[in-house]
Amino acid sequence: MKNMMNLALKISNAKLVIFDLDGTLYDKRHLSFRMVCHALGDIRKMQAERKTRAGMKGMWLEDEQTFYHTYFQQLAKQLHSAPDMAKQWYEKRYMPLMVKTIGKYQHVSKWVLPFIHDCQQKGIKMVVLSDYGHATEKLEALGLSPTLFDWVVSAPELGGLKPAPQLMQIVTKQMGVTAEECLVIGDREDTDGEMARKAGAEFVQV
Repeated sequence: MKNMMNLALKISNAKLVIFDLDGTLYDKRHLSFRMVCHALGDIRKMQAERKTRAGMKGMWLEDEQTFYHTYFQQLAKQLHSAPDMAKQWYEKRYMPLMVKTIGKYQHVSKWVLPFIHDCQQKGIKMVVLSDYGHATEKLEALGLSPTLFDWVVSAPELGGLKPAPQLMQIVTKQMGVTAEECLVIGDREDTDGEMARKAGAEFVQV
């Protein structure tokens, strides 16, 4: 793992560690390719989903219902379909395929379990904050018990996408800590890193 020494130093002052999920707790570099191999007919829809998500990056819409209403409207425009059809594809096809593919091919990164154990020994709280839904199902697919963490939540459940700083505000309030007492661990500077910096938290890229 990159920045392992940096991570060990920064955890000493942390009361809460916030983990990203995809690309952080496991290596997602081949995930999209593997999903496409199992669903060649969904390539265009998957591209539309990525474009929709990129267009909504950092958006804050206050709550889960408003977020998904907007998200499915935007996805439907990309797919040239109705929002209900976009929602059905996303919930019944896309996300179940992602969870299934993770369970079949992906593995928890080697640094994760020892690091979680270290946090437990030090009494540091832990949260998984994912930009995608189905975070609990993904952890279970990886063989990583959600009960290891104090809270497992997705950004859309809270009302937005990273790097919206409101996400950090909600998580820190829920966990009873300040942003300055948090360490954010993620794979992307432009989402995880920017969210942490906007809130005043430490960030380590893995």
